[in-house]
Amino acid sequence: MTRSSVAVRDARPQDLLVLMTMWDELHEMGSLMERVIPTSTEAAVLERLERVAQDPDSRALVATIDGEVAGMAVLTATAYALLFDERAVHADYVHVRDRFRRRGVGKALLAAAVSFADEVGAEHVITSVLPQERDTQRFYARLGFGPVVMRRSVPVAVLRRRLSGATATSLADHLVARRRSLRRVRAVARTAD
Repeated sequence: MTRSSVAVRDARPQDLLVLMTMWDELHEMGSLMERVIPTSTEAAVLERLERVAQDPDSRALVATIDGEVAGMAVLTATAYALLFDERAVHADYVHVRDRFRRRGVGKALLAAAVSFADEVGAEHVITSVLPQERDTQRFYARLGFGPVVMRRSVPVAVLRRRLSGATATSLADHLVARRRSLRRVRAVARTAD
């Protein structure tokens, strides 16, 4: 069986339906963190695609196999981080559809990020990965990506409530407390051996 080649091109308005499907797939991957991952509408995604198309420091890309959209990425050239002078290409929303995995789509999208970095004079490519996506973490590690920071997110209403001293605890608070308790029990058991 011959392997189909992957082509990467700029996303077009005609890609909106499949981009929305992939956005939903990304959102489902993060469903464990649903309260901190915002949703988007078709109109908002289309508006952002138009803004990205107008911005010389941004690219919205799709990867195709035999003309079918297999993956996506949004590239933005900005400072490495807010207080750094060095530029980096931030590769966001890098996603490969399940049935196209292990066919070179992710590597093709990252190769496009490297080309874009060369074009804009950036020395680094930065991406974000959901913590529970171990296969994705390994994919990036094999390509030389290393952890830089752990970014955390919270809805403003939740943070406001927590800062005001509200004592209502969430399921996540109970889970964290339970894990801490289990760690203490295991540590005591190990020292008793």
